[in-house]
Amino acid sequence: MTGKAGINLKKSMNNPVFRIAVLMIAVGIIGSVVMPGKFLTEANFASIFKQLSEYGILALAVFICMVSGGIDLSVVYIANLCAIVMGTFLSKTIGSGNYAGSPALMIAVACLSVFVIGCICGALNGLLVGRLRVPAMLATLGSGQLILGISTVITKGQAITGVPSEFTKLAGIRFWIFPLNFFVFAVCAVVMYIIMTRTTFGIRTFLIGSNSRAAVFSGIQNNLDLLKAYMISGFLASVSGIISVMRMSSAKPDYGTSYIMFSILICVFGGTNPNGGQGNVVGIVLATIVLQMVATMMNMFHNISSFYRDIVWGALLLIMLIVNYIIDNRHVTRR
Repeated sequence: MTGKAGINLKKSMNNPVFRIAVLMIAVGIIGSVVMPGKFLTEANFASIFKQLSEYGILALAVFICMVSGGIDLSVVYIANLCAIVMGTFLSKTIGSGNYAGSPALMIAVACLSVFVIGCICGALNGLLVGRLRVPAMLATLGSGQLILGISTVITKGQAITGVPSEFTKLAGIRFWIFPLNFFVFAVCAVVMYIIMTRTTFGIRTFLIGSNSRAAVFSGIQNNLDLLKAYMISGFLASVSGIISVMRMSSAKPDYGTSYIMFSILICVFGGTNPNGGQGNVVGIVLATIVLQMVATMMNMFHNISSFYRDIVWGALLLIMLIVNYIIDNRHVTRR
């Protein structure tokens, strides 16, 4: 019985979702000990769920590209461009009183517009990676700089302000400790889970990431599926942009540049293989929550400089890459 329990425990530890769940409990215990009466509170977790939605959705965007064997380094810049367009449109319509219909209609029109922009940006990445065979890192790095330049030209390097309260007050809607933007993140996660596990497109995406040549011999149109994957990534980035301008009441071209590294960290932490073909949405969601819990805990130590936090995130990324490498090699050796 003891031997079987040990084997089951080893199998569980090889599951990234189980490891993250254990780590989440450990972080909760550490937080309650280090910050008694402050960390495990309703107000603190309401703050955690409010802050994680933007880069949680960006992590989902990076996730689908990483599963396909690529990566999307442009998601933050797509989100910022969409936030800029959203904020500018709403400030010039609802904000100035120069519009027809209701504020809800203008918000809906703005959302549809940025969805289209996000999909177009994603399609550009998909064409570069799928059709032209440009390495995903270079393609999305270049497109990201292009989008950043477009955003800078539109705003002349200034932040977009004056977003009407009819839109920003939506960020204040809360159901118990869960704000509205967390429900948007949850909906995106559920839809992504269904796409990646219950559709032929999701299965093909995993196959492309694990072995693109075998996928071609299986009759899979890699170009089309990669185009879809990067368009979904662009769409998710536009959703994150909407949440950003809703929560911050402003938008600027270089907002949240550190979210790129944070999104990659979440993906790796959640069990996504950077080489493609492996990963799951549940791991992404749990990793997002755990890392925000760690970030919140560090924020409570006011004497710790924000510069040290970058060291922590970089170290965590390297540690997770090493851990995943060791676990993968162990599986290969056993075979």
